Amino acid sequence: MSMFQTGVFASKGYHGPKMIIFDFDGVLMSSLDEVVLTVYNAAVGDLVTSAAGLPGGLGRLFRRNRFHVQQIGDGLTLMNWCISNYQREGDRILAPDEYRRIISGSAVPLAERTRRVYESRSLFIETDPDRWYGLHQPFQPLWNVLKDQQTQPVVILTHKNRDATRRLCRYFGLDVEENNIYSGDHSVGKVENIRSIFKRFRSQLYHFIDDSIKNLHELNNAFNSKNRHLELLFASWGYKGPEDEEVARLSGYPIFSQEETIRLLISEPPK
Repeated sequence: MSMFQTGVFASKGYHGPKMIIFDFDGVLMSSLDEVVLTVYNAAVGDLVTSAAGLPGGLGRLFRRNRFHVQQIGDGLTLMNWCISNYQREGDRILAPDEYRRIISGSAVPLAERTRRVYESRSLFIETDPDRWYGLHQPFQPLWNVLKDQQTQPVVILTHKNRDATRRLCRYFGLDVEENNIYSGDHSVGKVENIRSIFKRFRSQLYHFIDDSIKNLHELNNAFNSKNRHLELLFASWGYKGPEDEEVARLSGYPIFSQEETIRLLISEPPK
């Protein structure tokens, strides 16, 4: 049995020259179907468990604008906007400044909005776990490579709640130590969680791959003026917006495919 399987990595800290940290939704897990339903239920106080139960066109409008959402509590505000506008503007993609105005106009604090989404998800899981799991699909081939590799711990940095992340990893066969999931519980953001990762693990270089330009900007502003051992990578297969790859390129974030991420994981340089 390897050190990875016995949990030595997690208990003593990882000493390898590099560590790859993964975002979850949009990088490891395709969860957009579930997010649409969960956020809708949080917005209207319902328990819809199938897309067939949504008003026609509502899900499409939310999906087209999902890439704007950084913390899932803001997804609740976006859903409220979609509910008000889907019949007139079902194909619209909000400009960044329009999205910011919508989010800043919410009278409900972000922490409360996030709590409502997490509670909505927990109720969904308790009521119909099979349907809830069925709304997810791991991104392949990256997921299976992570399942099979044993050279370094799987570390996840996400705005998703830990319980849902842990459940999905176990259901789809990915062995992740629970304390290797750095989540959005208690409104903890990615900057604070990265600091915790730095304190716990002792790697010479950290790679973090995310499909959110906003998350990458936030981490870059927080760390990379002083700390160049955090390399930020943009996941090209996730919930990206129409201009995100160009923004990533101009911002200096390497744009990685799943295949390039796998080569990085197994120490082959990307071509």
